[in-house]
Amino acid sequence: MITSASEQLFPDHPAPDSAARRRFRALARSAPWLSTSLRLELNVPEHLTQAGLHGTLGLILRGREAIAISNHEDTLCYQRELFTADRGQDYVAATSSSWSLPASLTSPVYTEDHLIARRPHIDGYQDLLPLDFLASVLDPYELAGTEPASLDLAFEHPTYIHELAATRSSHGRAQLSAVLTAGHNYHPSSPVFALVPAGSRTLIVLDLETGICVERRILGSSEAPLSITVLAKNEYYIDSLFTSPTPTMTDVRAHIPWTVRATS
Repeated sequence: MITSASEQLFPDHPAPDSAARRRFRALARSAPWLSTSLRLELNVPEHLTQAGLHGTLGLILRGREAIAISNHEDTLCYQRELFTADRGQDYVAATSSSWSLPASLTSPVYTEDHLIARRPHIDGYQDLLPLDFLASVLDPYELAGTEPASLDLAFEHPTYIHELAATRSSHGRAQLSAVLTAGHNYHPSSPVFALVPAGSRTLIVLDLETGICVERRILGSSEAPLSITVLAKNEYYIDSLFTSPTPTMTDVRAHIPWTVRATS
């Protein structure tokens, strides 16, 4: 797709060369290896709200094993963890992802600037995340695929990069911003949410330090953009942030049932 300079988002930037495109795609594959924990602020568009989660939310995410979400009043509204999940025989037999390793235990192929050129199949988020689009923005590898496209085949990349620019957020964080369209080999990681919908030109902004998608805006559409602010990474979070407290006393206000055994 060729657009005039007046239609371009970054008219002062030259057309991206192959090295710049490779760097953007490597960054899109790299999120699981760039941080161990994240603290984020998420603005949920109205059309993407689920399970009562809407407006501005605060997220604390520890790897792919635990998440806690609070609302704008700093009230906890969702928490879930997988580190105490049962790993017995039934779990292994019923879940194919039980054979996948977390990113920290795998050996991807790195580029010269320590991004991911080729990534192995890693353990996913399973049912950790309450919003369908979260997995896509936290790990936007669908934009690039798990490995570079073959140089011998035309139109092999999942997405086409029409514009590319190094930008900064309002908080001064370094970013890579790109205008993308979906290719024939584009396969969204979520069956109900695509970062780059078919037939659209989409602005995708990746945070340079974490690799996550911090902005997704469909150009020429009235659909509200999706935006995330990275507040911190690699902070230490204890287990109790993600687990409900276990009551230590009996609530005497509640009726306590007594089981009466039948006499023989």
